Amino acid sequence: MSITNEDTLKNNVVLISASDLEEEIKELREKIKNLNDSTSQEFSNVKSQLDRLFTITSWLNIARSQGLWKAKTCRHVFNDTCNAWSISEPEKLGIPQDAIVVLENGSKKVVVAKFSDICITCPLYEPKRT
Repeated sequence: MSITNEDTLKNNVVLISASDLEEEIKELREKIKNLNDSTSQEFSNVKSQLDRLFTITSWLNIARSQGLWKAKTCRHVFNDTCNAWSISEPEKLGIPQDAIVVLENGSKKVVVAKFSDICITCPLYEPKRT
């Protein structure tokens, strides 16, 4: 006995109503819409965070340029080193080790040519007299 194509097809045919298909399509559309909404919300959140970071970075760049200007024009700076401050624990302030110089008396001074950030808000700044 040989198997015909018709016999093979009968076992694989499944009847699905049009209303079942419509329901599945509606569910898929809803899932896609939810995915789009979720992605849009996540994108908005990420964009908002990036905008905030951009603003902070802009202000930081302005502050750094101010610190650099102060380091170059302050009367307390000699040989690129600030003599107004002695920094006992530079690592607690986040000052890099290569920006610290230890004087003969043991005091630690900041090399503002390497770390002018400390000058940004220095209350001891005074312009050099010419």
